[in-house]
Amino acid sequence: MSALPVFTAARSLLVAMPQLDDPNFYRSVVLMIEHDARGALGLIINQGTEHPCAAITREFGLAWPGHPGDTIRRGGPVEPQSLWMLHDDGWCFDETTQAGDGVAVSRSREALSRMCQAGEQRLRLFVGYAGWGPGQLEAELADGSWLTAPGAAELVFDVPIAQLWHAVLARLGIDPAHLVGAGSTLQ
Repeated sequence: MSALPVFTAARSLLVAMPQLDDPNFYRSVVLMIEHDARGALGLIINQGTEHPCAAITREFGLAWPGHPGDTIRRGGPVEPQSLWMLHDDGWCFDETTQAGDGVAVSRSREALSRMCQAGEQRLRLFVGYAGWGPGQLEAELADGSWLTAPGAAELVFDVPIAQLWHAVLARLGIDPAHLVGAGSTLQ
């Protein structure tokens, strides 16, 4: 039996390949947050919802500091009621984890309050997360279901979510039109 590939996913991006047949991850880009022997955890950064960020912050008595049209993103299918925040790594709270160059993740009400009150523009809200059990992500990588790419703050904060999958592939020098999966060619 061959060993699974060694992969340090934290602070990296996972890019879903066409052969990944889980509809939760269709053309997804996942910013990895944790990866160790217990499993892996990340946030899908390119799946939007219809729910405005301002509606969530209003529930906490806060004004949304970003664009009025900003919507909450779907971070993944696990614990869809959980709230996650990606933000500039200049902010640090007790529970903050570095998620890449220029990007950190927090989950506390204090973090949300302080960033909203300060008018932080590099703030994205997510519900749910993507999770893998021990060895599961390594097996999916070995099957070719994912490509890895370096994480970058501008991808999280500046690229529109509808363009993100293509943008990450382009940074890797891959033309999505040449990817084939499940018997169909992607556009």
